[in-house]
Amino acid sequence: MIEVTCDKCGKTYRIDENKIKEETVRLKCNLCANIITVSKQKPAEYVESYRSVEDTPLEKEISPNFVKKKAHFSFFAKIIIVMLLVSLIPMAIFWGVTFKETSVRIKNDTQLIMSLTTQVLENEVNSWIDNNIWVLKSAAKLPSVISMDRQKQEPVLQQIHKKYPYIYLAFTVGSDGSNVARSDDATPKYYGDRQYYKDIIDGKKLSWQTLIGKTSKKPALVLAVPIMSEDKLVGVMAAAMTIDEISKYIARWKKGKTGFAFLVDDKDKVVAHQNKQYALKLRNMSSHPLVKSFREEGWTTKTFGFKDENKKKYIGHIRGINYGWAIAIQQEEQEVFADLKRMQKFVIILLIVTVVMVLLIAWISARAVATPIKKLTEVAERMSLGDLNMKINISSRDEIGLLAQAIKLMQTSLRLAMERLRQKR
Repeated sequence: MIEVTCDKCGKTYRIDENKIKEETVRLKCNLCANIITVSKQKPAEYVESYRSVEDTPLEKEISPNFVKKKAHFSFFAKIIIVMLLVSLIPMAIFWGVTFKETSVRIKNDTQLIMSLTTQVLENEVNSWIDNNIWVLKSAAKLPSVISMDRQKQEPVLQQIHKKYPYIYLAFTVGSDGSNVARSDDATPKYYGDRQYYKDIIDGKKLSWQTLIGKTSKKPALVLAVPIMSEDKLVGVMAAAMTIDEISKYIARWKKGKTGFAFLVDDKDKVVAHQNKQYALKLRNMSSHPLVKSFREEGWTTKTFGFKDENKKKYIGHIRGINYGWAIAIQQEEQEVFADLKRMQKFVIILLIVTVVMVLLIAWISARAVATPIKKLTEVAERMSLGDLNMKINISSRDEIGLLAQAIKLMQTSLRLAMERLRQKR
């Protein structure tokens, strides 16, 4: 539909342009008989008879859908964008700073805890080994042991086993590698092929070895010291002990569900581990990221992240202790940062709730502002076509209300002007 206004009397008509056959059509004004020329705007087949706007009710409520044109960037979209920026930017900045600081703090705390823990475990292991070495060295200085007489040595060895039950075998070896005396009643064995024996014969003051015991047939730690008589090596004093005693300090330590410690000797063999099979089989850990890095960088204490053979991420710490051994601690990175992940999930939920609330508030606010503006825009367009009888039903007292009152006054003024013009004619 198009609307045309008579140039003389100002009367307005509605015409369906789709029914205009020619390019133009001439109509006669019913009020003043003036000829009105109407140009076709779109292809049409028929000319529709026109009717006066006066046939419609004077006090017609205006529908917002009258205005077909849409704003390139609507008021509603602007309100949403502004409110989202105002609410989300500070939150994003705060979360970014907090996340970074919390991540660094958790990492530093984890490193500190791991470092302190390895120091405590180191003290326990060193004290335990040092105590056993002191026992062996003290026994090796006794005249009955220096005598290398089996009958004199056995009571001393049995007393050691009695006082320290975890030492399942205390024994002496002659310079030829043969077993001289033992704390048990087993048949003497040949120990000349053992590395700890060879080390003492070669002049070392202390030797140790993790191995499968000839007596126990189980993983064991053997400590050995020389038996000296007037600065002459006459034999080797040794003690074989189960690794369970060391494991109570190392293998039993846990942190959370995935944090654990393990101990390796100077040959990278497992001495203590939460997985008993590793210790029972004296598994070589030289390929483990912690142990490998520790050896390659010169036995340097360090903390770093790594991946295991299953591509799981861990944070680990390794520290060297006496005798070339090393204590390591590791824990899954996911568990270390579990609290941070929970906080992150909470922030994401809060962000979603904030976006929903902002959209809801923006929709309500935009509707409260945009709807009256659309109505006033429609009134203005109607007035531009000559319809001065549109009802303006906006009673708010804000700026939009003042605008509505101004348009009402303009509508009244135009109506009076049109009436005066008709009267003059």
